[in-house]
Amino acid sequence: MGKFLQLQKYILKNDFQFSRLAAANHRDDRKHAALTLAGYCAAIVMALGYIVYIAFDLYMNNQSTLFFPILSSILFWGLGIWTILSGIQKLVFSSDTDLIFSMPLPSWQAKLFNAGKLLILYFLIVAMTIVAGVMLHLFILPSLGFVLLSAMILIITLPAVVIAATFLISLAVKTVLNLLKVHSNIIEALLTIALFLSPLLYFAANASSLNYKEIFYSSSPLNLFGFINAQPQPEFPQVLSFLAISILIVLVACYLFIKQYDFLIAAYSTSRKTKARDSRAVSSNNLFKSLFSKELQLYLSSITYVSNTILTPALLLIGSLAYLLELSPLLTNYTLELSFISLSSKYIFILFTTVCILLTTTTSSSLSFEGRSIWIVLTSPLSLIELAKAKIALNILLFLPGLACAITVYVRSFSSSATESLLFISFTVSSLLLISIVGFFINLKFPNYNWSSEMEVIKQGKSTILTAMISMVLISAISALTIFAFDLTFPLLLLINICVIAWLIYKLKDSSLVLE
Repeated sequence: MGKFLQLQKYILKNDFQFSRLAAANHRDDRKHAALTLAGYCAAIVMALGYIVYIAFDLYMNNQSTLFFPILSSILFWGLGIWTILSGIQKLVFSSDTDLIFSMPLPSWQAKLFNAGKLLILYFLIVAMTIVAGVMLHLFILPSLGFVLLSAMILIITLPAVVIAATFLISLAVKTVLNLLKVHSNIIEALLTIALFLSPLLYFAANASSLNYKEIFYSSSPLNLFGFINAQPQPEFPQVLSFLAISILIVLVACYLFIKQYDFLIAAYSTSRKTKARDSRAVSSNNLFKSLFSKELQLYLSSITYVSNTILTPALLLIGSLAYLLELSPLLTNYTLELSFISLSSKYIFILFTTVCILLTTTTSSSLSFEGRSIWIVLTSPLSLIELAKAKIALNILLFLPGLACAITVYVRSFSSSATESLLFISFTVSSLLLISIVGFFINLKFPNYNWSSEMEVIKQGKSTILTAMISMVLISAISALTIFAFDLTFPLLLLINICVIAWLIYKLKDSSLVLE
């Protein structure tokens, strides 16, 4: 076990760029490592800030006993989504798999190594979060000793339960699709995410209000596993029951993982990805059609690429359909009361649509994802604009169904005039085009074609991080302006979108694709 932990420490230092920051000779490598670490630190600070907000909100409403059920629920669903978006195949193999199996480790440790690496990371996240929660409630909650015991059990079990639950759902989806001979990464990603989130969506649909406290308390894993039985604070037998059920789920997942390891290796093989990259030639008869077809095939070849970019288009479509079908009267007749402002359902829907459109884009890693085969594009007579059109069109295609539904909802339920409807349509379409072009432009300036793991470009690439930062700035600015001065700022935001798009297109015409 000592060698197992030593190797974990070495690989985690590499994954989190600590080794690269200390040992890199190239200035750009150190900058990239520092940027990645800064992104992680910013995420931690934001998460701790949200925890403080929840604790303060519950304390002000005399609901502090709900804190740990709500916190455990947020951790469970958040880490579960992260696991799915990162790609379940990361539990099976990674760029270090050959190194791991060459080490003097028992076979079961080598097979579980990647899952163990994720377990250590989640353990640190959960421990830090729950310890912060305990410190905030040290002198507030009753039965402090029992609270500490519950916190320890959560820290130990929650990371393992998250990984086990997502793995079991993914394995079930993969097995059923293989039996049906369905090989589609989009279908697999959507089914996995939908099945995992189904309890959360069920409780949200049946909640009496859209208040986060009711939804997350009802959908808490503690509640789902019988840890809480209609009481804010569980009793000792319920704690033992939760612990026993959690251990059972983890043991079943470990047994199936080891037993089905060869099947998992074959199922998540990257052979289809290699074939997709190299097999299709670009026809000059219909250039855009050929480029777009190649781009779509490349995109569909990677479950990691699909999982990390399909969630927000799917969320926009599902959310808009919920409004369109009027699944809950709260959707169109709800007012969110904040301490400084009240938001009607109209503005909530505008913000929801804006966040979904701007949060992710395929273009921020579309050039880098070409990998070493980029030389084919470099030696072809293709112009950069022709290549950009195909890659931008893919991102627009993903959002097109959800955007069409969102526009229908707004025109039917929230718009008061034809001018307002036209303004909303123009703004949403221009925002989608803007973030698509921004992602491509940044990836053009900061490409990475020499990668060994898809996650290096999809989630850890410099262009992806920079695009995500720009997305957050845009979302924050648009949200603030929309909330406080909607009628005045919406036309201004549309004008800014159009001007930035025109400027970026002009810059792209003067740019060229270079191998760096």
